[in-house]
Amino acid sequence: MKKNTFYAAIACLAIALASTAQAKQTFSIVQSKPEIQHIDIGTPGMSIGDLLAFEAPFTTKDGKKGRMYGMITLVSLPTGAHDPFLDRISTIVLDFGGSDSLVINGKSVYGEYHGEMKENAPQVRAITGGTGKFIGARGQISTSRHAAGTYEHVIELLD
Repeated sequence: MKKNTFYAAIACLAIALASTAQAKQTFSIVQSKPEIQHIDIGTPGMSIGDLLAFEAPFTTKDGKKGRMYGMITLVSLPTGAHDPFLDRISTIVLDFGGSDSLVINGKSVYGEYHGEMKENAPQVRAITGGTGKFIGARGQISTSRHAAGTYEHVIELLD
């Protein structure tokens, strides 16, 4: 009988500790076309290590304004006709005003030598922190570029 109680307690504990990764809060923002600055580092022309710095205003669904700032580092070049993509590592800050911000990090895949993401090809990155009302934030952000050059970001924050 003691073994059954022990196993039942272990099972309850495992269920209680299991992470179900449910979004606590989901919202989206719409970003205007970014101002992008290519910073050529090392080998002239597009090469590994080059940076793209950008900033752009965004609007929340309830009309609040904010600003996005980011640095994107080129980390791979296309290897041939069967691999027309290049990989980039991003660090992005969403500034909602005051002390409220979210920090985003992750990899994205762009078409060969494009300065911006391919239209309607969502990229998912990690939300690794935040400040103000987003202190300790974690989750993910899914970004889609639209034909007009605007972006929609769906933000999913975890408990």
